[in-house]
Amino acid sequence: MPLEDALSADLIRQALPPLARDLVRELTVLGETDSTNAVLARLPPDRRHAHAVLAEAQTRGRGRRQRHWYSPAGGNIYLSLGWRFEPAPPHLTTLPLVAGVCACRALERAGLRSHGVKWPNDILVNGAKLAGILVETLTAAGRAVLAVIGIGLNVRMPGGATGLPAGAVDRPWTDLASQLPAAQREIGRNALAALLLEELLSGLERYAAEGFEPFREDWNRRDLLAGKRVGLEGNGPFPSGMAHSGTALGIDEGGGLVVDIDGYGAQVLHAAEVSILDA
Repeated sequence: MPLEDALSADLIRQALPPLARDLVRELTVLGETDSTNAVLARLPPDRRHAHAVLAEAQTRGRGRRQRHWYSPAGGNIYLSLGWRFEPAPPHLTTLPLVAGVCACRALERAGLRSHGVKWPNDILVNGAKLAGILVETLTAAGRAVLAVIGIGLNVRMPGGATGLPAGAVDRPWTDLASQLPAAQREIGRNALAALLLEELLSGLERYAAEGFEPFREDWNRRDLLAGKRVGLEGNGPFPSGMAHSGTALGIDEGGGLVVDIDGYGAQVLHAAEVSILDA
């Protein structure tokens, strides 16, 4: 890893515009940790809000449904941001969708054009996973809720596809360096981290004030499932352990995926595993 591309709290702060810089209370960069989400969860409550934690590597990176997130050192971004809502916004279940929209906006500003979101929080390019988002909520006093928003972004995957340990990644993946136009491929990770933070910070402020509605149109534009035939496994109106299929119809007001399931009609899903069956 080039020394000039090592993550630096000072360089990330300098790259933030003044409004975003003022919102960040703490910015911590670690060499290695178990999980940046876990780091924030272990902090005293008064140090979690607006605290951004990044790491060069994670030993126990996690995705949705406790899946392992391969987190090698040398070229990616593992970022978590704590945010305290008081009171909690209605339909807090839409927060992962908001985080996905914010991440997509940052990637678009970096030069990416072909990406979208696979419900609820995977960012894909041509069917390959570029980034994942994990939102966890911690109960706070009274009506307050502390959310931890974690983003894992493949920027320059060390070793490429042939250099990954066996079984490290169990589905198609890609990285930003291989997807950006040639003129943008040298963007540094500190600049990328600043873009992600800026979009998250401004997005969370607006979400706290206005809820999901200001993000709905952007989500719909980036929704990779709407109108597609999808495969389903997990929690739903169908027997556990059985695979089913249907047509994705978008999301409901609480961020659930609406699917016209073969044999069951239109249903709202909140925890099912979804795969795209047609291009």
